[in-house]
Amino acid sequence: MDSFSPFGHSIRDNATPGRGHHVLRNVDKYAGVPLVFCLGMLRRRRRFPEEIRRIGLLNTAAIGDTILMSAPLADLRSTYRNAEICLLVGPSNYEAACLVSPADMVVKLPVFHPLSSVLQIRKRNLDLLLDFGPWARLNAIFAALSRAKFIAGFRTTGQHRHYGYDLAVDHLADVHELDNYRRLLSDLKITCRQRPRIARARIPSILDERLRKPYLVFHLWPGGTGSKLKQWPIERWVKLAEHFIATGYRIVLTGGPSQGVANDRVIDAVTSARRRFIYNQAGLSLATTAALMLAAALVVSVDTGVMHLAAALEVPLVALMGPACSKRWGPVSDLAVVLESPLSGCGYLNLGFEIPGDPPKCMEAISFDAVCTRCEQTLLLDAAIRSGGLHG
Repeated sequence: MDSFSPFGHSIRDNATPGRGHHVLRNVDKYAGVPLVFCLGMLRRRRRFPEEIRRIGLLNTAAIGDTILMSAPLADLRSTYRNAEICLLVGPSNYEAACLVSPADMVVKLPVFHPLSSVLQIRKRNLDLLLDFGPWARLNAIFAALSRAKFIAGFRTTGQHRHYGYDLAVDHLADVHELDNYRRLLSDLKITCRQRPRIARARIPSILDERLRKPYLVFHLWPGGTGSKLKQWPIERWVKLAEHFIATGYRIVLTGGPSQGVANDRVIDAVTSARRRFIYNQAGLSLATTAALMLAAALVVSVDTGVMHLAAALEVPLVALMGPACSKRWGPVSDLAVVLESPLSGCGYLNLGFEIPGDPPKCMEAISFDAVCTRCEQTLLLDAAIRSGGLHG
């Protein structure tokens, strides 16, 4: 089990093979389905325990999903105030899990060593285990072998993963993923009121003097399956940066460790006179990236985990969405504005890997003018709220 240490690692959108890896996904499907079925046949269904002292929340991948999971985590804490709540996560979402509140413990499972993962889960002696994974059979196998007194998880169409649960809740493709999470809790008679939240006490302060002046954060790089399909054209990012530098803002480019070179290429494309006002901050820890966003005047992001992080931090956000629609995967925040592709056939992603043979160029259909205008409007609105010009 890893101790809580969010500051010493970098953003890991693409650092660890996960649900976006097609080979691992096929192994999970073809080996996992029969194993889950057999484990389900061997396991006797149990009643809900009268006393809940230890609760586990299982989700082994995806930053965005983990941040969304912070809402049901807070609802569980409100219901079971004296219970120990443990997040059971994988390497790719460990940093995100360390930032959500209010878990008592975060356990990083060695997911590519299943036996070790199962043994770590068993050590927790869980009364209640909630599997928040919507499709991975590996999660369901961990749950079935966990020895938890009661297990609840999703019955997802076509995924054949629910056989080992004491309670299987239908996972719906036409609601936001947060609402699916809430349905899982509601079927356990738990009231759901909370929204995704980040523990701000775990976020460091910004020490870079260059960032004392107003700046915008641009997050250009999505992760996971079909990441290229979620990218907005680079030349439009360059034009957007130049526009806001000309109006007095500085620009910060975030990203994973492997995206530093790509950020440098974006900076090189900016007019030389304005290049000194744009900074490459790829490879920072997720906590430090959160600190950058907290101090920013605006965050502009494609559809990825960092978008959900900005929403949970409740900072002004303009989100660009194409292959996925906001109804299913959009940011959950009153300060978020979503620009969806106007192109027909977009918004086709459900679990994340449903890519058509000839996918429409969704992100290219989002114009520079639309993004620039929405950013300006969001900045003006936020300035009016901060100055007291608007109320409510």
